[in-house]
Amino acid sequence: MEIPAYLAQKLPEIGEHWSELHDLFISKSIPADTTLVAEGDVATELFIVTNGALRLWHNSDGRDITLQFFFENQVVSSFESFYLNQPSGFSIESFEDTQVLILPKAAFDQIRQRYPTIEPAITRFICERFIAYRNIFFDQIQYSPAKRYQQLVNDEPEILERVPLRLVASYLGMTPVSLSRIRTRLKEK
Repeated sequence: MEIPAYLAQKLPEIGEHWSELHDLFISKSIPADTTLVAEGDVATELFIVTNGALRLWHNSDGRDITLQFFFENQVVSSFESFYLNQPSGFSIESFEDTQVLILPKAAFDQIRQRYPTIEPAITRFICERFIAYRNIFFDQIQYSPAKRYQQLVNDEPEILERVPLRLVASYLGMTPVSLSRIRTRLKEK
């Protein structure tokens, strides 16, 4: 098994010791529309997408709020839950047939104990994720729905190519009807 490029880049110490560590990772096929972590459960696994797509989302009184999409070579978990052993505030689910490498919490802790110098890289990675979430939040409150959609077109076209529009609308903080109207208006310009 080859190390995913994203993992090698973000956590180079794992890359350096991949021959010793790769057996800790479990390869698994996940059908579309499968929940990997349910909101309220404690996350016990970290997922690395090798093929396919996942999303991190929250149920706010019956309203679906998508926080992020994850594609090939990206790492996802409900990190606060995984890291602190507390109930997750988010769900993770597949929206395409997806292949993942799974790192169970016990294996993660084993890596941290065996290679304690990896801790700063893990902390940096988690901080980067929370900064990304903060930026998404700021975009939601400071930009109009049309501006958020236009940013998505310019900055993350892969989302529009691969993600169902109802999930794109959830990610942008609008209804599918509003998204459809914005798309129509922009096409007319």
